[in-house]
Amino acid sequence: MVEQLGHLVDSCGLTLGVPIESRVKTWSSVAEKLERKRLKPKRLDEIEDLVGIRVIFLFQRDLEQFHAQIENAFKVISAEDTSQRLTDAQFGYKSRHYILNLPAELDRVPTLKGLTQQKVELQVRTLAQHIWAAAAHKLQYKHEESVPLPLRRSIYRVSALLETVDLEFTRVLEQRDEYVKTQAASLVELDRLDVNVVEAVLDQLLPAKSKDVVTEDYSDLMADLQNFKIFTRGDLTSLISKHEDAILKADAKEVGRRWGDEEDDEEGGERLVERLGRGVFFTHVGLVRQALCEEFGDDAVRGWLLFKDSELS
Repeated sequence: MVEQLGHLVDSCGLTLGVPIESRVKTWSSVAEKLERKRLKPKRLDEIEDLVGIRVIFLFQRDLEQFHAQIENAFKVISAEDTSQRLTDAQFGYKSRHYILNLPAELDRVPTLKGLTQQKVELQVRTLAQHIWAAAAHKLQYKHEESVPLPLRRSIYRVSALLETVDLEFTRVLEQRDEYVKTQAASLVELDRLDVNVVEAVLDQLLPAKSKDVVTEDYSDLMADLQNFKIFTRGDLTSLISKHEDAILKADAKEVGRRWGDEEDDEEGGERLVERLGRGVFFTHVGLVRQALCEEFGDDAVRGWLLFKDSELS
């Protein structure tokens, strides 16, 4: 389940706040819950949270897209948004909870046979919501009535601040999207580069299948471009256009060299195998670095990258 959810996050280009968390409930925890809630299940798969998974996103808007994907990818038995329990004047725990099954058709896969009826509890929240949940759990302030009266004002303030973090991140993302849209339509060659202009230029000039939405590091590439005096949209466009044929041939050559190499497959993992299957090796950032090699020479670029890495370490 963790593997499938990880693929779902990557394929949608969503941003995790922390790696996906998971656990299988211990017997002592199961026994305590059965006693506390006076439950008498007849089968193990009646325990809905025997398997628990938590997905924590950096941005609130990723929750909506993930919500839609969950309903498409799994059998959703139940879903709840805990924030719906709260009134406008209340603070409290916010998270989305799902009880899921794997799709029934996966029962035909030998390694999954018999597991598709096992219920899985999935919790989905933002990093700010997770900070609140973790702190509230530690302090045992999960509910308003459990908080000592002298502390309630401070707790209200913390809750409001964390909710504001999610709202302000949403505002920043909306402003960035508007800026990117404007830059993508811009034809001003003298526009100075920033990470959003770089991404817009590369999306326009390089093959879409080469882009890796998870690993592209435009900020790191900016340092390379500035070192080699590539400062404007026009500079970057000229660099790529001049060496487009050479860098695409280098990419095809690298795919041919690495395809079927077991050592590379093991080192690069499923992501590399998937990219090679699409006929690409270099990402957009990698293709630009190949263009820098064509323009300034392998030794100059390699020397700069070694110097940059030593400075960072």
